[in-house]
Amino acid sequence: MTKLAAFPLFIFLLSSGFGQSIRPTGTEKSFDHNGTTRSYRIHLPRSLADSEAKTPLVICLHGGGSDAATISKSGWTTLADKESFIIVYPEGLNRHWNDGRQVKKHAAQNAVIDDVDFLMNLLNEISETHPVDTSRIYVLGLSNGGFMTQRLAIEHTERFAAISVQIASLPSTYIDGPLEFSPKAPLSVLFMNGTEDTFMPYEGGKLTPNMTPRLIKSETHDFGQGSATPVTEAVALWVEHNQLDIEACQITELPDLDVADGCRIIHHRWGDKEKNIAIELYEVRGGGHTIPGGAQYLPARIIGPVCRDLSGIEATWEFFESKRR
Repeated sequence: MTKLAAFPLFIFLLSSGFGQSIRPTGTEKSFDHNGTTRSYRIHLPRSLADSEAKTPLVICLHGGGSDAATISKSGWTTLADKESFIIVYPEGLNRHWNDGRQVKKHAAQNAVIDDVDFLMNLLNEISETHPVDTSRIYVLGLSNGGFMTQRLAIEHTERFAAISVQIASLPSTYIDGPLEFSPKAPLSVLFMNGTEDTFMPYEGGKLTPNMTPRLIKSETHDFGQGSATPVTEAVALWVEHNQLDIEACQITELPDLDVADGCRIIHHRWGDKEKNIAIELYEVRGGGHTIPGGAQYLPARIIGPVCRDLSGIEATWEFFESKRR
């Protein structure tokens, strides 16, 4: 198989290789959105069988090239049963989210598909048919899903208690135009990024898998994936938006639980206890396009290593759990 032929498979694995169980979880459902059938998977915690109490909702967005079935195997469903929240896995059309990067290869689809509207319609449907605690709605996304998470939150900040952006940053289109970074309300945001991410550079710039660097030199090529701001600049924008002091950062180095992984995690936190608002960054030094505690789904020379010093899923829920809208 040539490198060009292998490229779509590479992207699929790159952005979806976080599943660990054999079978997808949740129940698959679909509805019509502007003439297009859109699907998602939903899992209700076992506790709902015995209670109609208002329940937190977590929306989990897969990466580009992935799908709802794959991300449903990542471990979030197990945690949903343990912590009693509803988990929903929406599916992007053609394994892609219209996240605002304005990538040329997806231009035709993006011109007619409004994923923000799809996700808000999905949120409304689930809130109307299930006992959702509307003050505790959270969104997280990986890679393409991480970019999409921010677009959704920027346009509908008032609906969410907190979001988590993982192995993604803010599209450069929010800095250089034509999109505008203008959230309408305070919002807690958690970032989780590896400094050696070969696809989403920590320092920002063009997004390129390192298997095909020559193909991504020009955005006119179909494999161009757009560009992103440096992670630290994306974080600073949210800190400023929430009127937090950028200099008042609590920095903690997490214990090195696995010396062999070659990674260390530095936790940065800005917060306002009275408003219950926080911006946090897990800076995974040495980490790649991977989630801490997740799967090494491709060799480290391609995607970078997995850090074993933290469970990214559990850390994300710990961040969400105390936040309210």
